[in-house]
Amino acid sequence: MSHYKIHIIFNPAAAGGKAGENKEIILSEFIRQYGDNFEFSETLSENDAERIAGEAVESGYEVIIAVGGDGTVNQVVNGMLKSSGHGSIKTRLGIISFGTGQGFSQSLGLPEDLASQIKVIKNDVSRSVDIGRIGFGSNHSAKYFINELQFGIGGKLTESISPLTKKILGRFAFGFEAVKTLLNYKASEIRIDLEEISKTENVLGVIISNGAYTGGGMMLTPDALLNDGLFDVLIIEDMPLKDRLNSFSKIYSGRHIGLPGFKLFRTRELRFSYTNGMLAEADGELIRNKCFSSEVIPSALRVITNN
Repeated sequence: MSHYKIHIIFNPAAAGGKAGENKEIILSEFIRQYGDNFEFSETLSENDAERIAGEAVESGYEVIIAVGGDGTVNQVVNGMLKSSGHGSIKTRLGIISFGTGQGFSQSLGLPEDLASQIKVIKNDVSRSVDIGRIGFGSNHSAKYFINELQFGIGGKLTESISPLTKKILGRFAFGFEAVKTLLNYKASEIRIDLEEISKTENVLGVIISNGAYTGGGMMLTPDALLNDGLFDVLIIEDMPLKDRLNSFSKIYSGRHIGLPGFKLFRTRELRFSYTNGMLAEADGELIRNKCFSSEVIPSALRVITNN
């Protein structure tokens, strides 16, 4: 792999700032295994990762390594795809997962420890994965996601979780924040259109998944595959507090599927209509514009993995 042009995009704010505190450890391990033949960029503001990734693709880098959490990966993916127009992109994505949720790295099946993740990148075995495209109407350009898009409680959780909570609780931060949010979250109405079917639901949340895992190890869509050309869509209907808490205890094992209040289906594209008060997030990044649609782009990106 040493003859490839590699660009590392490092987010020091990931995991509530823990990534920055461990910067020298991460870089030292990478250099130990790989050498120092790479370009390194550190993000300083919210959209830096997207911009840097786009410039790296245009400069001919063959591998871009995102160091951070799901949000960092999301920004890098958006930079790569917007630069290439999601057509015949040759640049491969590598991941050193050092965030709070690490949902996509779990969906991808990456090992948890740093040394093993870098070994995966060094071996450079990649496979194609699907990408989700979010449409916002004519006033805003599209946005992409690689793991999941959520409406409702997932968006509220993303808005309310603090960097301090992430830093102190790590991967357990999402579970802690989810329980807090479940206690008083009010359901919202959303209309979903797909093919010839239209349904309006009063929901706690809607999850449009490319991968099986979301933040903190939740298996909201346990059978989702990253390269089957389909979304797994989970609708969580409103339910009493007792049922909310009982269901939550099962989402880490996927045993919530089949319970009353959970509807699961697969589709290639869908459209939405909802009030402005419903929040949305993609790969842990809060979405500030109203979403109108989402569609799968099959095999849009090659990602370095160990399986």
